[in-house]
Amino acid sequence: MSKPLAVVCGFIGKSPVAGMSLYNLHYICGLQELGYEVHYVERQNGPDECYNPQVSDSTDDCSFAIDYLLRILPDYGIPAGRFSFIDREDQCHGSGWTALREALDRADFLLTLADRTWFEELERCPRRAFVDGDPLYTQVAMLAGEAGELAHYDTLFSYCTRMGQLDCKVPSAGRTWIPARPVVSTRLWDSAPNLGPLPVTTVMNWGAWGDVTYNCQSFGHKNREFERFIDLPSKTPQPLTIAAGGPVPRERLRRSGWTLIDPLAATGTILQYREFIAASRADFGIAKHAYVASRCGWFSDRSTCYLAAGRPVLHQETGFSDWLPVGKGVFSFSSMEDVLEAFRCLDSDYAGHARAARALAEEAFEASTVLAGMLRDSGYR
Repeated sequence: MSKPLAVVCGFIGKSPVAGMSLYNLHYICGLQELGYEVHYVERQNGPDECYNPQVSDSTDDCSFAIDYLLRILPDYGIPAGRFSFIDREDQCHGSGWTALREALDRADFLLTLADRTWFEELERCPRRAFVDGDPLYTQVAMLAGEAGELAHYDTLFSYCTRMGQLDCKVPSAGRTWIPARPVVSTRLWDSAPNLGPLPVTTVMNWGAWGDVTYNCQSFGHKNREFERFIDLPSKTPQPLTIAAGGPVPRERLRRSGWTLIDPLAATGTILQYREFIAASRADFGIAKHAYVASRCGWFSDRSTCYLAAGRPVLHQETGFSDWLPVGKGVFSFSSMEDVLEAFRCLDSDYAGHARAARALAEEAFEASTVLAGMLRDSGYR
């Protein structure tokens, strides 16, 4: 008997760095663990969407993206005949159009991850779900008429876990949203013990895009929140390392005591990313200003990787403590004193917090478990 088929639409080739790859691959692995065969789809939806880390630029040239997919996907159970990359000329690389159409005809459902994608052939699959990983930005775009692709999806999930709460500022944009959370396939992560004094680390993009305005309030990116904690190195002996991309004020960060590393040295490959996290004492998770100010309940997919690796997480509060236990393995913080108190807790029982981190990854973010709930909530399973 053949396995049921899920079509996953993502952005691995267009964003060929470890964090973005794993964002998609964890979903793929979770579906495979639930017994699904996966056909992976990606499409260039606009100009200059393909990032090439070899030249540090984004272009229309999809050759690096396709080569990357051919190298990466077979290691995760996706051979060349079961992925489709559609370029700006509507050429379907990998499977070819015939195999893609057959997959869409046979699929139990289509699951599109974060990247708003639509093209006519997707209509062949009647059950279509979109996972919003960027709450508030997505909904404001919908209200502005800039996200028409989502009208084609009958089911909408969102990392806004607090939609409808009195203090949550994320609008529904006239649609029903099913709360979701990031996923991690813990089998991909070795929770090796911390073998020595290591830095607390963070990986982030320094606000490469503009702010958005909703209800006369401006909502920004991580740089706005990081400013509140930029002097942290002067308040603790704990070494602190940042791998940041975008318009980073490098000299100012160095003067403040941060150790800076090239983000591609930390995230250029999945192996480098695993090694970077394994060489970390904990994750210092700054959230986008939009997530903090909107009280949306967002939690970082990057942080779930740290948890799976047995590394504790300090995560800026967005309202996620409503649904995720904190204080053991995960600490929420809103102020400098919260961060310093979390460091004191780590010092008092690091091994216990490391074990709790891995346990939380398995209990709260395991891809197969979370996806089973999502499919149940949507009526797809």
